[in-house]
Amino acid sequence: MLRRTTVFVLFVLATMVAGASVVAAEDYHQQDDHEVPPIEIVQKLIAAGRLDEAEILLSGLEGDEAVLASFHGIIAMKRSRPAEAIPHFLRVLELRPNRIAVWLYLGQAYVETEQYKLAVDALYRGEPVGLKLPSYFRLRARAEQAAGWIEEAYDTLDYAVIHLPDHPELVREQALLLAREGLYAAALSKGEWYLALQPEDRDGYLILGEALRSSGRPREAAAILEQAALRFDQDPDVVARLALAHASDGRHLAAARLFARATRLGGEYAFEAADQFRATGRLREALEQNARVARPARRLAQRLDLYLATERFDRAAALHGPLEQSGALESGTPAYRLAYAHLRTGELDRAEALCKRVSDPDLQDSVRKLREAIRDQRGRSGVGGE
Repeated sequence: MLRRTTVFVLFVLATMVAGASVVAAEDYHQQDDHEVPPIEIVQKLIAAGRLDEAEILLSGLEGDEAVLASFHGIIAMKRSRPAEAIPHFLRVLELRPNRIAVWLYLGQAYVETEQYKLAVDALYRGEPVGLKLPSYFRLRARAEQAAGWIEEAYDTLDYAVIHLPDHPELVREQALLLAREGLYAAALSKGEWYLALQPEDRDGYLILGEALRSSGRPREAAAILEQAALRFDQDPDVVARLALAHASDGRHLAAARLFARATRLGGEYAFEAADQFRATGRLREALEQNARVARPARRLAQRLDLYLATERFDRAAALHGPLEQSGALESGTPAYRLAYAHLRTGELDRAEALCKRVSDPDLQDSVRKLREAIRDQRGRSGVGGE
């Protein structure tokens, strides 16, 4: 599924759709002592994001149906309601087939409703207007890829790279396409080419790194993100992304140290650092990082897990009060784990009471076994229960 894109055609296209010019006056009603046409007021209201006012004014207007329908469609798109926009754009094109720019809006609406083949057709029809817009090629390539036309998608971007050389982000789009298709060596090569063109694009490193990591290629992701961490060495989020790539590759100690560094740089990654230290068996370092976790409920729930991992059941059970006060026991998993700690310390009534609080369906089998263990222990000790 393609992620929802923002309205990629600048508001100037709304002007092209309507056949009117945008007035620059702040006063919607007067300019140079003459009244501004209502349709231009609608246009300025939409541009200012005042969609309710624009729609109210638009609903009372009479005139060119194609112009009115185009603005109804644009308002629906700006409200992230592409399904509502489609019939408006189709009506415009029925009335004014020469409104080429409307095909671009229609194509985007089809993409956002996952009608990719219709989107590609609409975007082809809007090509005369879209040829100068880098965002047009990005949207068209994504629609082609989602429709299963991979070669066409790559060719679309290749054409754009050649004819719009001042927009290197199109090379980045090629790299992302290749990564999504599993062509990791080619994606890495394209990504490195893009970063050579745009070495200061922090987000470019992160986007490419995440695309490779989420595609199951954490080492290639790390290769990209290592460059970013060297260039942006004081940026905690960049360091954390590199840590995540290492964690995905099973290199937990490297990940732990990087998450800890990201925390020292001001990021909130202590929880992740503690989790990675725990995975390496370094419980002292894990507890040190856990102490830096900002949210009490999250910190205490993780500390409970760390104590259980080291079989410090008495310390785990001692967290009962703080966990209750923080609200952490509202989640089923901490309640179940604390019940286990109480079982191991012989506090059977508390363990039984906590079992009753666990409503998570996924934990019910574990809770049943825990209750059986509680009954067995009561039987061995001769202690009665409920």
